[in-house]
Amino acid sequence: MLHKFLNDFLALAPLQLPELINQERMEQPVYEDGYVLLDFKLEKPCPLEEVINLFEDQMELVILYHKVTSVHTEFGQFCCAFSNPNFGRMYKMNASTDANGNVHSVMVTIYESLEFMYGDLCHDMELQARTGFFKYKRDKADMLMCFM
Repeated sequence: MLHKFLNDFLALAPLQLPELINQERMEQPVYEDGYVLLDFKLEKPCPLEEVINLFEDQMELVILYHKVTSVHTEFGQFCCAFSNPNFGRMYKMNASTDANGNVHSVMVTIYESLEFMYGDLCHDMELQARTGFFKYKRDKADMLMCFM
């Protein structure tokens, strides 16, 4: 089933987010138990705000967080968006900045089940909350509403 979800994602996502998702710049998929990881190298690095704007322009994507590790450097900003399960897809996208504040790749996780997806999104937020601060963070109750 995971292969079907991967094929569905690769058929649609490059049309929706061509600046971020391009199969020609995709690393080899890494299959794990219940999910597959994809790494898409960007054609040219771009600021994190640009990536967030691209995420926000997609109706089916929900911004989970934008985290800043330190206000003293551009390095270590992170963002995450996930597909609203009401659209029938189960994936999240993560991006982070380098020392110049640019994003060089987008990591995509495609899930096999909603339960695993929700658990991983909660875990992702918990890990990010350990350092720095959130410029934006969706609370768990709002996130859970997307799964109902």
